[in-house]
Amino acid sequence: MASAASPQEQNLRNTPFHPSLHLYPLNDSFVTKRIALIPESGKVKIGRRTNALNVPTGQNGYFDCKVLSRQHAEVWEEGGKIYIKDIRSSNGTFINGERLSSGGLVSEPFELRSDDVLEFGINITGENDVVLYPKVAAKVKVVLTPDDLAVEGSLRSRL
Repeated sequence: MASAASPQEQNLRNTPFHPSLHLYPLNDSFVTKRIALIPESGKVKIGRRTNALNVPTGQNGYFDCKVLSRQHAEVWEEGGKIYIKDIRSSNGTFINGERLSSGGLVSEPFELRSDDVLEFGINITGENDVVLYPKVAAKVKVVLTPDDLAVEGSLRSRL
């Protein structure tokens, strides 16, 4: 006889699956984000909070971070891959330490892969190199299938 599914497992089965981008903080600049990439909704904007309409949550691309531009980058899923591009940010978008474009220019789309290090902006420092305003730094997890989600869940439960 099969064991009964937990409430979390039942909820996952009843929720339509969408590819998503999971961002795990490498500094204290934000909480973990799981951003669903729903094709019908278009590209997801990444940017700085500017008003009550774009309050940061664990499911959207907004951050309380002074080094991000209001409209900093965009992410989307296409053809079984997740892409990002910088959309004229001042302080840049970086993948594994490489800036996607010069300041004020739109970058080409870049594919994101699990375990990439994604950074939005740069650390703004003051006297004695004390960080006044930290960049957003995250480890990427690309979730393209329900199996990717299951693998991630089993890894987290072992930590």
